[in-house]
Amino acid sequence: MGVLSKRSRSTRNSSSANTSLGISLLRQIPIVRWIGPSVTMMGIAAIAYYALSGRIDFSKLDGISETLTGVSGDTVIQPVSLESLGRKSPETIRIATFNIQVFGEKKSADENVMRVLAQIVTQFDVVAIQEVKGGDGKPVLLLTDLIKRSGGNYGSVVSRPIGRTSQTESYAFVWDQSRIMFVPDSAYLVQDGEVGSDNDRMHREPMVASFQVRPMSADGRIPFSFNIINAHTDPDEVSASAGINELDVLDDVFVRVRQYEYDTTGEEDCLLVGDLNVDTRNLNELGQIPNVVSIAGDILTNTRQTKTYDHILLDRTVTTEFTGRFGVVHFERDLGLTAEQAVLVSDHLPVWAEFSAFESPRPSAMATANGPVTPRR
Repeated sequence: MGVLSKRSRSTRNSSSANTSLGISLLRQIPIVRWIGPSVTMMGIAAIAYYALSGRIDFSKLDGISETLTGVSGDTVIQPVSLESLGRKSPETIRIATFNIQVFGEKKSADENVMRVLAQIVTQFDVVAIQEVKGGDGKPVLLLTDLIKRSGGNYGSVVSRPIGRTSQTESYAFVWDQSRIMFVPDSAYLVQDGEVGSDNDRMHREPMVASFQVRPMSADGRIPFSFNIINAHTDPDEVSASAGINELDVLDDVFVRVRQYEYDTTGEEDCLLVGDLNVDTRNLNELGQIPNVVSIAGDILTNTRQTKTYDHILLDRTVTTEFTGRFGVVHFERDLGLTAEQAVLVSDHLPVWAEFSAFESPRPSAMATANGPVTPRR
């Protein structure tokens, strides 16, 4: 946890009935405040500059209102053995990010690929997925359905398709419903401007969702709760020649979303995960937010083990539930695949990090330039 006290979202402990079919109804939310948390005062100054200079406009947040009520019977994959790559502990949870390259109709109809994806996903409690294709969320629904028929119990939430061109894609989150609760109505897309407008700063706006660990102990410890920002940058817009580097927008996203979530729900733990298409040396302004680090550093994350693209970022002074354990799933080696089979699954490896299943003890005191932090009411 961090230096700020929590207050529960009114629906925090409610069951998520919408997730039974794999796709949840996403909500329209109010305006995101532009001021960053007081634990990152430099971030506040930067955000004030951007807001006043008009570089980014978060006056709109794009809610999603679409559900998937069923899957046609044309794709049936038999249940698989969910062989564990590492047992889950009641004391910890594992969060992963996974770009499942072009995860659409063709890939979701491939029994061998889906078998591997099910085996990978079930090693984690929450997985943020990028590059879902097709527009209806069906590949994700087929994956969670396969997991359920194989003995697991995973829910999912999928965004609407986004992107500036006809090659749109969706974000998704999947989670182990026996260990994790999705906070109802907590998922949304952040929009920085209409496509083609002067304020359109990102090719694919990030998706946000909130989660809480299900109580696993009767000893009074508080289950860990957190927000995740799921992002996928455009390679051309994070290059040195990019006119507006998307990584210089994602720092604003992180600071503003974290402040918004704290102001509205009392939640201060926030992760930014996804395929950022750069290593840590090129995170630009996103890598300059005080105390925010990419916890896996420059570990190689593409399947061919030549590049670092994928990251899990957090504020190390706030999210002290991070245990220090992280890694990637080398599914070619771990699941006995050939190189050719591995690249059919994805050109990215899942990146994961381990967290305590319980909120860390609050520090005795934490001050800012303006004195002790006082939660907003």
